[in-house]
Amino acid sequence: MTDTFAYSQPQLAALASSVISLARDEGATDAQVDFSQSNGLLIEMRQGRVRSRTRDAQSSMSLTVYRGDHQGTARSTDFSPARLRETVQAACRIASYTGEDQFTGLAAVEFLCQAPQELDLWHPWDVDEARAIHLAQRIETGMNQAGSNVESDGAWVRSGQSSWFLMNSRGFAQGDRQTEHLLSAKALATKDGRSQLAFWSSHSHRATSLMTPETIGLQAGSRALAALDIAPLNGGRRCPVLFDPGCALTLLEHLVQATSGAALYHRNSFLADQLGQRVFSSHISIEEDPFVPQGLASRSFDGDGIAGSVRRIVDQGNLAAFFLSAYAARRLGMVPTGSGWGPGNLSLHSSQTKAGDDFAAMLKKLDTGLLVTRFTGGGARLINGDYSRSLQGFWVENGKLCHAVDGVTIAGNLKQMFNQIVAVGADRFTQGALTSGSVLIDNLQVAGR
Repeated sequence: MTDTFAYSQPQLAALASSVISLARDEGATDAQVDFSQSNGLLIEMRQGRVRSRTRDAQSSMSLTVYRGDHQGTARSTDFSPARLRETVQAACRIASYTGEDQFTGLAAVEFLCQAPQELDLWHPWDVDEARAIHLAQRIETGMNQAGSNVESDGAWVRSGQSSWFLMNSRGFAQGDRQTEHLLSAKALATKDGRSQLAFWSSHSHRATSLMTPETIGLQAGSRALAALDIAPLNGGRRCPVLFDPGCALTLLEHLVQATSGAALYHRNSFLADQLGQRVFSSHISIEEDPFVPQGLASRSFDGDGIAGSVRRIVDQGNLAAFFLSAYAARRLGMVPTGSGWGPGNLSLHSSQTKAGDDFAAMLKKLDTGLLVTRFTGGGARLINGDYSRSLQGFWVENGKLCHAVDGVTIAGNLKQMFNQIVAVGADRFTQGALTSGSVLIDNLQVAGR
């Protein structure tokens, strides 16, 4: 798939400049406009039949204007001069009716990104429908290889690309583009009237970096098959719990939620007053790097035009930083961190992790306890950190999988759980902005059905 955007980056820049000028003419004291385009191909297959084939193309413009401390926002999918003018007028009218907010406004000039980095995010994939269908067939072949009682409940091939340009009335004008490619499998395993579903996928900016289709299908099929061997886990107990790498990412998600924007300035986070305090085990550090080449959350700037930075969010167990947009930073009297689009490539590390700490080694460290492979419900209360989740996984004895479990619940408090992390695996897994190995937490409350 080659570049098929309706507008080039210079054309988007010209449109953005005209919108900013129109906003000024309508009485806006400041304005910011974001033009974006995307297109892609999606093939969905199930058991050899193509369920859907979709080619999509979308364009949108989002404009925010300021009249003093009043803000108005309007959007359009039509880039014609007449429609853009109408959108500007609508945003300015809205600003005349909104309430005053002393914290609203564009980011200060000194925070704006001046030199965007080349992040190697653009890798078009010359894949047509016929080839995408063949790839989906290979994914299903992988699922079938897992066992005679495993079949496909869905295989997906997606290739997409996007382009955007952000401009404001304080001199910021930058754009970028990226490609995203995805192969995904959903497997169904059945035995003695029981059935289990499992998923696996591979996601990258570069198609050649994707896992092979057969491997993706086999992973999904094997996980579904293993989950069939269920035995009850009766009663309650306290024991160590190992989060597999995918489930470990949810711990990072909770951390991001509790250290971001509104949760902080509304005082709805158990970490609101913990900056500089010990919140994790001392061997744990969590790093952000929005400039990783080909990183799934790499970017030169956020939605405010602010560049992020390579930094530690948690440094040897101590909470060192928050995720703040320009607005959140003003509300808190702090400096923005370039987090208007969320974290950029966040990864969890332990100073105790060794190269040989693969998943098998982590099972040995768990010894006897619970392995979590999928969450099915529940969550965390950010205001106090209370945590309760239902899950699927395995009971482990002497470092070996004993039997699958379902409907089990683990409970605790996030601050205590963070401090009870005893090991992090070298089996690192990335999904979106987050990366972690498997995480072993000691002494969690576990309840069976």
